[in-house]
Amino acid sequence: MKRNRWTTRLLCGALILATLVVAVAAAGSQGTQDNPLVTLEYLNEKVLPEILEQVDRKVAERTKELEKTLEESQKAVFQSVEAGKDKTVTLAAGSQLLLRSGVAHCADGLIDLTTGEAVWGELSLNHLYIATGDKLKVTFSEKGSAMVQGSYTVK
Repeated sequence: MKRNRWTTRLLCGALILATLVVAVAAAGSQGTQDNPLVTLEYLNEKVLPEILEQVDRKVAERTKELEKTLEESQKAVFQSVEAGKDKTVTLAAGSQLLLRSGVAHCADGLIDLTTGEAVWGELSLNHLYIATGDKLKVTFSEKGSAMVQGSYTVK
């Protein structure tokens, strides 16, 4: 019987020793190069600046996109155009023109949205016209003004 107790005690001691060795080995492996401990200093000096840099980059990209969208949306607003005698306003396709004063003629053909008719020749005051093609020219035979929405040039 005494032999049995010594064997049991020896096995229990070996088991406790093995458990301690494994625990010490596991605790010793924390904070290595492969598995570092995360400290507040590491977060403040390394991680936080990188995150803020990424956020700043994303904000700058999104700001550029929004500015571009804003510029494009400003083209959707009517702009006042003053044209002297014998000046030509060239309209891009889809641009709209509202003649406010003066005498203007169109040789290429516009659609009068007020009456729903195609127009070649003299334009009527306070009628809204839309360019059906690219580079449609409206020539002013006397000084006048118009409201234009969309792309245009004055020469």
